[in-house]
Amino acid sequence: MEQKTRNTNEQPTAQTIRIAGTEVELHPAHPVRFACMEHVDQEIDEYVDQFEAAPDTYRAEEVEGGPLDKRCRVCGAEGKIALLRVKGM
Repeated sequence: MEQKTRNTNEQPTAQTIRIAGTEVELHPAHPVRFACMEHVDQEIDEYVDQFEAAPDTYRAEEVEGGPLDKRCRVCGAEGKIALLRVKGM
């Protein structure tokens, strides 16, 4: 049986980050995660299952702030999509 290892680059959520040049406040109970295009659907499903809320999605290149590890949690490739929850949305 093949066992897959997972990149655990889940970030402790900062209070605010910049998305497309605009500072936004993050929901404190939801982490910022990144996914490559191949695994984005899987990561969205897992985010919903774990946090019982759909994540807000943005292009990873638009997300700035804090020490963010922008690698895909599944395969370690460069993350193209950021999954997070903006407070108040």
